[in-house]
Amino acid sequence: MFKSLIYIFKICERYFNLTHKTVKNMVSKFRVRYIFRPLVNLIAKWLIRIRVTPNIATIIMLCFSVLSFVSLAFFHNLLCFSIFVFVTGIMDGCDGAIARLTSKSTKFGGFFDSFMDRISEFFIFFGLFIFSQDQILWNCIDMKLIIFASLLTSIMISYSRARAEIFFKGNFDVGLMARSERLFYIVITSIIGFFFDFLNEFLFVYMWLVIGTFLFRLIHIYNILKKIDTQIKE
Repeated sequence: MFKSLIYIFKICERYFNLTHKTVKNMVSKFRVRYIFRPLVNLIAKWLIRIRVTPNIATIIMLCFSVLSFVSLAFFHNLLCFSIFVFVTGIMDGCDGAIARLTSKSTKFGGFFDSFMDRISEFFIFFGLFIFSQDQILWNCIDMKLIIFASLLTSIMISYSRARAEIFFKGNFDVGLMARSERLFYIVITSIIGFFFDFLNEFLFVYMWLVIGTFLFRLIHIYNILKKIDTQIKE
């Protein structure tokens, strides 16, 4: 079993090494958050006027993620869920924007933001978990398994970046499904699911997208570690 996993990892490494050069510009360059940056800055300036601090903005973000959970777990309303997830994503950008505009960036603020981000993702996926708990995709795949795998991998994507940035200088925001893309995907597919259904199919695709992103990011970090080890030995 262990040898099989190593073999699969090596195959993935070869594939991602071949594609790495073509997608290298994805490092923080083509992100959904840049599309919404003008809106985020506008809201951040308004929040500054009413004396909202970065940490309070983070708490507001968490509150909207809780509302997304409530709207789906108790009212089964995908449209309201998608709206609250969208606002969660916007507020996720506002705390950082407020910190930059007011020069109030702190190490605790960065830690608090990252910690609350993980909790907000838990609430969003927990809502999806309850909403889809009795559903089976294509009569063979339990939706609870898909959602659990998606949550776990989504958290590992963010964790791998945070862990790598502790040891190395550089930007490790690589791969397709960063946090802003994950939230945006859930918003769009939830709206489509509300009007046309197919939410389970979209969640199945989401699971593979985040797994692919995690593998890509893991191998990216692995290659850097290997390069550093080689330089040390020389």
